[in-house]
Amino acid sequence: MPIELRGFDDLQDDMVNMAAALDQGPGVNRALEAGAAPIEEQMLHNASTDPKIITGDLHGSIHTGKVTSRRGGKQITIGVHYKERGAFYANPVEFGHGGPAPAPAHPFVRPAFDTRADEAYSEIKRVLREELTK
Repeated sequence: MPIELRGFDDLQDDMVNMAAALDQGPGVNRALEAGAAPIEEQMLHNASTDPKIITGDLHGSIHTGKVTSRRGGKQITIGVHYKERGAFYANPVEFGHGGPAPAPAHPFVRPAFDTRADEAYSEIKRVLREELTK
């Protein structure tokens, strides 16, 4: 029994149009910002859980950057931004250092991503679904 399928060209056109609409509007930016929030929150928690140190320079230099276009896509940065005051010592904290007074590593960036990546992806998907249903 022969089967005839129609409408695949229309479906493909609709998908291309939806992707273009998301890219032109604020939807992708909102999705990236929503996905960055749980990772930034965990990173701040990992940087210091001591209430006396939470106001320190390292804690103050951790934040989410703006969404930027890059290589045909968009990206957002989360973490230590080196233009901030006190951010110069983030790498020695994350990876440890040698020298006259060696210090062990106290990672706060990668564990934050590992811990909250699933939640970040869920937030991105949620916002994109909202944008597609508009």
